[in-house]
Amino acid sequence: MNKLTTYEAAWLLGGAERAALVIFVALATDGRLEVADKRQRVKLVRSDATYPVEAAALALVPESGLGVADFLTQIAATEAVKDLEAAVRAKGQLRMLRWFSPTYRDLLQHPGTGVRRVAVLGVPGIEDERLRDMLEHPLPAMPRIDPFKPVRDNTIDGTLGPTTGSGYI
Repeated sequence: MNKLTTYEAAWLLGGAERAALVIFVALATDGRLEVADKRQRVKLVRSDATYPVEAAALALVPESGLGVADFLTQIAATEAVKDLEAAVRAKGQLRMLRWFSPTYRDLLQHPGTGVRRVAVLGVPGIEDERLRDMLEHPLPAMPRIDPFKPVRDNTIDGTLGPTTGSGYI
């Protein structure tokens, strides 16, 4: 059996979401992505990629930047991440039977360091405290506003009550 790459190990252990996380962490720690802590947005710094999954992820980032949560979701949905399944199957591993695999047990017993540790442990395996904290505490979703109930305060004294057309769905 061939050894799994870091991205294939991430897919085997946690699926497309874990693979997307590992891709994001690898790009952020290499300095190919600039991550704004407060706004939780990523911007492209360099577009050089070693693996197809990295190239696919870097192609997703627009010039204006992208939110981290959206970026992770879009990476998980790319064809390059879906191709990881075929690569893992070609190496004799099946995700649904991973608990019975000696490779799976070996990965859990020896998580390694760096990005390989993130592939095995997920967010708790991230060594960069700033990045780990940002992924453990994502920004809350923005409230949706009903376009047919605009929020207006047309009263003279400004006492628009919360039940008289707040506009939030």
